[in-house]
Amino acid sequence: MSFLQYEGCNFLRQRLMLSTLSSRPVQISNIRAHDDNPGLREFEASYIRLLDKLTNGTRIEINETGCVLTYIPGVILGGKVEHDCNTERSVGYYLEGVMALAPFAKTPLHLILRGVTNNNKDPSVSSPERCRNCVWKVLF
Repeated sequence: MSFLQYEGCNFLRQRLMLSTLSSRPVQISNIRAHDDNPGLREFEASYIRLLDKLTNGTRIEINETGCVLTYIPGVILGGKVEHDCNTERSVGYYLEGVMALAPFAKTPLHLILRGVTNNNKDPSVSSPERCRNCVWKVLF
């Protein structure tokens, strides 16, 4: 199996989202490898757990230090999914990553995200909704 190879934590959500949509496995290495606190952050691990809940057959491997992530995507199922978001990032952080996947789910997605609704790093919960409405008008 051939993996798309990436380095660093930049665009982690986008890489995983596009991997899921294209069914192409990815391996991301050197995730904050030279940082004082190397590896994935808890909010990134929470996003990966959310992707795992949204899909069937996804395989995820993270090395001991959290600096290497191997992600083999499964099928986007949909259905009722509940997730407790990490409080370091707002619900908007998770919602942005899921909005692109939801239209491709096998069944309608009923997503319940619990967590911080607004902070100074991420868009508020209403921002992705406004963007979604504009994009979906063009697509559908």
